[in-house]
Amino acid sequence: RRSYSLCSSTEIMDIAIGVKRIENGKMSTFLTRSLEVGDSLEVLPPLGNFILEGDNVVGICAGSGITPILSMIKSQPNNFTLIYGNKSQNTTMFLDEIKSFDIDTHFVFSQEDVERCIAGRINNDLLNSILTTQKLQENNHYFICGPGEMIEDTEKFLLEKGVKSDRIHFERFVAVTQDGDEINDTDNDNISDVTVIIDGDEFQYQLSTQGDTILDSAMDQGADLPFSCKGAVCCTCKAKVMEGEVRMTQNFSLSDQEVEEGYILSCQAHPVSKKIIVDFDEI
Repeated sequence: RRSYSLCSSTEIMDIAIGVKRIENGKMSTFLTRSLEVGDSLEVLPPLGNFILEGDNVVGICAGSGITPILSMIKSQPNNFTLIYGNKSQNTTMFLDEIKSFDIDTHFVFSQEDVERCIAGRINNDLLNSILTTQKLQENNHYFICGPGEMIEDTEKFLLEKGVKSDRIHFERFVAVTQDGDEINDTDNDNISDVTVIIDGDEFQYQLSTQGDTILDSAMDQGADLPFSCKGAVCCTCKAKVMEGEVRMTQNFSLSDQEVEEGYILSCQAHPVSKKIIVDFDEI
């Protein structure tokens, strides 16, 4: 299973995704080389939290991170600032289409000097030169998509400039490892009574705090649960804890508010309390 971002407008019925083939990539190679007109694929409905908000929008992306940003541009072409980084023009996805939009666009190329474009990489100095104090205070919503380091550095930059965290949105394509978050406290190896609800069906079983995730353990019990990356990125396996307490080892897609409301990424969740009820229908 793989997750891909929509790059089509929300105002039309046709659905399109952007696929950039990577070396030895199983799905990207299949989609770009083997799939033919007339073939059909069974897919999940659109999921995740990377959703357009606000009237003034700044998209900051690199490489294939343009894919979900492009959908936002098509859905809201006005008051949109785009900062888009690539190695060169030849490696830039949707280059001609982006040039056709009447938006404030800043192309950034790290390995090519292009007239009326910026040479270098997306970093604090570049962002500071484009996002003036006035722009930063215009109640913009910021959507960031690309390599993990760029996302983290850009988020830190915006927070230091006083942008509220609820106006900073990001989508990762690759999971990263967080040190120190693994559950390894053998003194708290509880056995929990677990109930998982999906499509109205209940699956009841016992699970150790040190055992499998709620997603994997429930699937072992026969539950047909939604999942994709299993890396805390895609949000496909989102569910809600109705009773009890769980702990997630990683979280790159749920907001703080969602976590407070009891939502979890089941691919990262382990039981903490003696009894938990997790409902996949409460989305």
